[in-house]
Amino acid sequence: MASAPKIDIPVLICGGGPTGLYAAVLLTKLNIPCRIIERHLETSPLSKALVIHSRTLEIFAMSGVIDKFLDRGQQITSFHAYIGSKQTAVLPALTNKESHFSFGLFLEQHRTSAILTEELEALGQKVDRGWELVDTKVVESSEGDQPQSWVETTIRRAISGSNIRETESKILGVVEVDPEEEGKKYEIQVVRSHYLIATDGGKSLVRHKLNIGFPGRTVDNSMIIYDGHVECDIPFNDVTVIQGVNDHTVGVFPLHDKQVRIIIDNGYKTPEEHAALRSEDLKVEQLEELVRACIAPAKFKSLSCSWLTYYRVNERQAEHFAYKNRIFLAGDAAHVHSPAGGQGMNMGLHDSYNLTWKMALVLHGIAPESLLETYEAERKPVADSTIKMTARFLEAAFTQGFLRRTLRKIAFTIGPYILPYIAPNANPVTMLTVRYHENAINRHSKSQASVDEAFQVGQRARDGNLVVIRKQSNVDVDAPAITEGESVRLHELTVSPGVFHVVVFTSDMLLSTKRPSPGTLIKGVETTNAEGLAKEIQAHLTSWRSKWAYKSMNVFVSSSNEQTPTMSNASLEAVFMVHVLASDLSLPAPCDQQLSSTELGIDVLADNKTGEGKIYLDHQGQVHQKYGVTAKHGPGTIVIVRPDGHIGYRVLGTAKPAWEDVNQYFESILAN
Repeated sequence: MASAPKIDIPVLICGGGPTGLYAAVLLTKLNIPCRIIERHLETSPLSKALVIHSRTLEIFAMSGVIDKFLDRGQQITSFHAYIGSKQTAVLPALTNKESHFSFGLFLEQHRTSAILTEELEALGQKVDRGWELVDTKVVESSEGDQPQSWVETTIRRAISGSNIRETESKILGVVEVDPEEEGKKYEIQVVRSHYLIATDGGKSLVRHKLNIGFPGRTVDNSMIIYDGHVECDIPFNDVTVIQGVNDHTVGVFPLHDKQVRIIIDNGYKTPEEHAALRSEDLKVEQLEELVRACIAPAKFKSLSCSWLTYYRVNERQAEHFAYKNRIFLAGDAAHVHSPAGGQGMNMGLHDSYNLTWKMALVLHGIAPESLLETYEAERKPVADSTIKMTARFLEAAFTQGFLRRTLRKIAFTIGPYILPYIAPNANPVTMLTVRYHENAINRHSKSQASVDEAFQVGQRARDGNLVVIRKQSNVDVDAPAITEGESVRLHELTVSPGVFHVVVFTSDMLLSTKRPSPGTLIKGVETTNAEGLAKEIQAHLTSWRSKWAYKSMNVFVSSSNEQTPTMSNASLEAVFMVHVLASDLSLPAPCDQQLSSTELGIDVLADNKTGEGKIYLDHQGQVHQKYGVTAKHGPGTIVIVRPDGHIGYRVLGTAKPAWEDVNQYFESILAN
C-alpha cells in the first residue's frame, strides 16, 4: 500500500458550471482552499437553464450572494397559456405564499455562472481554465496507526488550442463520453486532494472512470431549442406556453437583449432517427415551420439566431453519489432529467449547498468523516423524486394521446381558478417542500412530543417576521422597547454558511405580566425565566465554541506555472449562533405599547448581540405557529437549524434539561 503523500489541495472541483462554482464559493467562504478546473477556456454564452427557484434564492441569501442575482434577473410568477394563437389563461405557476422570494427569477445560466465567478474572484480565487480530468482514483494506505486515504486525479490541458475536440457531440442532453481526437498533445498534472467534487455534467468522466452506473431512460421524443430575436403576432414578453393547433407544445421564455428561448416538440423518433439527427444540419427554417404549425393562423419569423440545437431528454440517476466517502458527484454528473419545471441547475446548486458545509466541518476537524455519508442519503431521494416529477410534467406537455391533449386544453382554460387551491404553499416546483428524512444528523428527541409532518426534523426551516427588542437604557425611556425596534426576518438571522443556529421559542413565558417562576412545570416540562435562559445560553455557547471552532487554513495550490498561495479572506462566524423568540400573546393590548424591557425583566437578553442569545418579538406567535410550537401558555421549544437551513433537532422546553438534550445532540454528531 502507498504511504500518504503531501496533499496538494484539500478539495479539487472538476467542472466550472454553476454547481462547481457555487461549491467553490461556499468552500472558500468556509476557509477551505480548493482548486476548480474547467476544460473550456471561456464560459459558454449558451444557457441550458433559465430559472432560479424560490428555495435557491433563499440559499443564495443565506450564503451572502443574492444581491447581484436580484439586480440582473427578471422576476416572474405566471405563465401565459395559449391554445393556438388565442390566450386562454394566466397560470400562477411560480408564485408561492411561503417564501420571501415569492417568484421565479429568470436569468440565463451563463449569467448565473458570471455572477458566481465574480463572487469567487472577490474571495481571491479563480477558475483554472483549460484543464480537464483524465482519470481519478482513491488511494488507500494502511501504514501508521490509522488507515488513510486520499484522491489522486490526473488532469491535462492542450499544449495548443483548447481541450474541446471536433469529435464531440453537439446534441444537448447526451450522456455518452466523447471519443478522443488523434494527434492532440497535452500537458499532464497529478493532483492529490482529500476530496474530489465531480460537477462535470451529464457526460461525467469521473462517473465513467469510477464505473458508477447511470441507470434510467432516454426519452423517445425529440425537442428543438432556439435562442434569438423573433417577430410574432403573439407577444412573448413573459413566459408563454402554447398548446398548438396541431397538438404539439411550444414553450417561449424571455431572455436578455429582447431575445427569446423557444423549446418546441419535434415529435417522437425511433432510435435510428435520433442517431441521424445532427445539430449542425438543423436549419432555422425548420424551426419556423414547426412554430407556425402550432400557432396558425398567427405569423412567426426568426430575425436572428444565436443558438439552434436538438435536445434529447435523459432521465437518469447515478447508482451512487459518493465513492469511498472521498469522491462526490453533484449536479448533472449525479442526475439528469427533463427540463420541464426548470429543476436541473437548481438541483445542482442544492447539491453543493448540502455537501460543502459538511465537507468544511470535517476538514476543520469539527465533525467526523461519517458526516459526509449523509450527502448521498439526503440528496439521492430528492433527485429520485425530482426525476419522477419532471417526467410527469414532460408527459403532460408532450404526450400526443387524445386524453392528454384534452387535459392540456382543460388545464389551459381553468388552471387559474384551481391552482390557488391545490397546495398553494407547497408548489413542488419552487423546491420549498424538500425534506431530508431522519438520519445521523436529523434526529428526534426522546422528550419531543410528536409534531405534524410540516414541523418534523429534516424540513426546511421556515421564515417569518420578527421585531428587535431593545434594552430600555439603549432607547428613549418613553419608547416602548418591544414595539419600536426594527423588523427583521428569521432567515436574515440564520445566515452565514457553516453555522448551526439554535432558535429558542419561549412561547409567552418571557413577555407576560404573570411570568411563571423558574422550575414551574407547564405540560410536564420545566420552564425558566430570562436570567436563567441567559445563563444557559452563555454557558453552552462558551462550551461549544471552546470545543468546535473554525480555523484559518493556508496551503499551496499546484498549478502549471507557479506555486500560488491561497488563503480565504472570508470572515467566518462562530460555528454556533443562538436566537430567542418570544410571543406576546399574554400581553393584553394596549399593555404591549407601554411596558419596557426592564419591567418585563428581559434586559439580560435584549442587550445581547445578534447570534449571542438576543431576544426578538414574535408578534401574535406567528413564527411559533410556523414551527408547530405553542405560542401561549406553552413550555417553549429549542429548534436546531442546520447550516443548510433544514431542521436537525428539536426538543421541548427552554430550561436546563432541554439545553442538556441539545448538548447531547451536538456531542453525538460532531467530533469529540
